[in-house]
Amino acid sequence: MQIGYSQQTRIIDSSHDSLILDGGGLGPLHLPRSEADQAVIGDRLIVFVYADAKGQPVPTCKKPLVERDQCASLEVVSITHAGAFLDWGLEKNLLLPFAEQRRPLQVGHHECVLVYLDNSGRLAASSRLDHHLPEIVDGYSPWQEATLLIYQRTELGFKAVVDNRCIGLLYSNEIYKPVRVGQRHTGFIKRLRNDGRIDLALQPPSIQVKSELSERILTYLRENNGVCSIHDKSTPEDIKTIFQVSKKNYKKALSTLYKQRKITIEPDRIRLNSTSSDADIP
Repeated sequence: MQIGYSQQTRIIDSSHDSLILDGGGLGPLHLPRSEADQAVIGDRLIVFVYADAKGQPVPTCKKPLVERDQCASLEVVSITHAGAFLDWGLEKNLLLPFAEQRRPLQVGHHECVLVYLDNSGRLAASSRLDHHLPEIVDGYSPWQEATLLIYQRTELGFKAVVDNRCIGLLYSNEIYKPVRVGQRHTGFIKRLRNDGRIDLALQPPSIQVKSELSERILTYLRENNGVCSIHDKSTPEDIKTIFQVSKKNYKKALSTLYKQRKITIEPDRIRLNSTSSDADIP
């Protein structure tokens, strides 16, 4: 077994107040009986293993919010001479040492961190994600889907952790829905730059966007008496507010629906053609 991960193990013995688990190379691990009071010798349990203040491995059936080599946005619950302590779902809070902080922190605020194993064999956190994660990594292809954790705002947009593996960049002028630091989003590898770095997108390729957007426009029309005041001459801001897409993609979707005779485009609105809905169209 290893420190910092959830793993399955077997109960090999028991005492009055604890269950003794097979810890492999870590040796026997003592789990408080209260955490699995119905379990008996021979049963298998999934436990998370961390190290206490003395560096001794401790098992728990409780699942933390984040595990070793993973990133998450965690709340700061206290600040001491050792650093900041974060709530990660276990009784023992997670230490974010001062040397691993990229900015001053305040109690009650959230910080995006990576969990790592320090030199003493204990788990700790770092918000200096660019010190632990590469900006250049192999194994991705354009428009591959990925899980993104937004962790820092920059002049160009937002830095995001990609699949807990590396760092990529979302450009502000390509974001069409509300985004803030600490959020997780399903995104896409938009391009692999010549220097090896990764540009990200929150929307799929244009052809897929157009298909999905066309359906959203039709749904909006059906839910609004067949009328939408967002038309092909509307501002990019208005289009972004309602449909979370660029004006270019919105106009492409309108053009497709118009050619399919599903909508009529008027100077100040679009209308759903009566053949496209059972709703009463004014």
